[in-house]
Amino acid sequence: MIGRPATMRRPLAMCLILTAGVLSAGCSAGEPPPPAPPGLSMAVARASHTATPLRDGRVLVVGGCVVDHCDGTAGADSELYDPATGRFAPGPPLAVPRAGHTATALAGGGVLVVGGFSGERLPPLASAEVYDPATGRFADAGAVSARRAEHTATRLQDGRVLIAGGADGTNVLAGAEIYDPASGRFTAAAALPGPRSLHGAALLADGRVLVAGGQSARGTLLDTAAIYDPASDSWAEAGRLDAPKYKLALAGLPDGGALVVGGQTADERQARLTRTERFDPRTGAFRAGPVMSEPRYKISDAVVTLTDGRVVIAGGSGVDTYAGGALRRLTTVPGPERQFPAAAALPDGRVLITGGYDDRTFLTATAVVVRP
Repeated sequence: MIGRPATMRRPLAMCLILTAGVLSAGCSAGEPPPPAPPGLSMAVARASHTATPLRDGRVLVVGGCVVDHCDGTAGADSELYDPATGRFAPGPPLAVPRAGHTATALAGGGVLVVGGFSGERLPPLASAEVYDPATGRFADAGAVSARRAEHTATRLQDGRVLIAGGADGTNVLAGAEIYDPASGRFTAAAALPGPRSLHGAALLADGRVLVAGGQSARGTLLDTAAIYDPASDSWAEAGRLDAPKYKLALAGLPDGGALVVGGQTADERQARLTRTERFDPRTGAFRAGPVMSEPRYKISDAVVTLTDGRVVIAGGSGVDTYAGGALRRLTTVPGPERQFPAAAALPDGRVLITGGYDDRTFLTATAVVVRP
């Protein structure tokens, strides 16, 4: 989730225009922006959903909480955002409702959707589905080895997908498995060094996968990290974070390392984090990174790495960008402060940000497109 060096980054625009839900630089100094037309909106208000880029440039938005306070059945619908028209259109239905699932773009153009919750106070799902762009439908992808939600899914360099950790409704899981799109089957992988859910994961440039943070049991947060090597199907312990934290995000970086973004050190508002950390694969250690413009947590699907190596961080009330070891505030996003939104990169380098809920867990259907 390479590019232009930091010295060539575009300077922060003096003003931003909202056009059909798109935030972009578009006015000269001293010139007021034009009036904003009606904003972009999905058909369904949702949070804890996924937004996955397709090979044709569209974005597939799937499931999520669709009732305020996430109190009820999850969504079984999908929507497709087309950057050519700037609009959402109805997508195919899922076989079962899902929220808190993962959605991974496959090398062949499909999207693998795994696990999640079908509703409040219901156990996680043990099923998976694949969206086929050729048919425009979801197809059964078989069963994973255990019920899973709050896990991570990372596409490996060979096209397979690593599913790691999560929770089954009763216990936090250490189990991992791999989906092979060539066979359409899940097979067991080496287990994590210990159980974790609500953690972050990122593919490193050398093909290994870093996981960090999360919780090992309700209320027991982790400051540990581990690295999966697909060549040997094994895990090795990595360094330690600056504090036990969960509900964070990880992003791979062009230098081979990873950026640890935000999270929460306890289940209270003042424990939400503005800080980031950098993982150095040469030393296996984490070190302090730059500070974000605001605290962010519940951002597992809201951090996007662009093809030029920049990292776009959504969630909260705005958007930050990371490049060259520095963070800068890009813009404030119209609408409510967002937890559990989903972001996706568009072919031209812009980023689509969809949905989320505010601190009262009221959902929003609003979406914006930002140009980093």
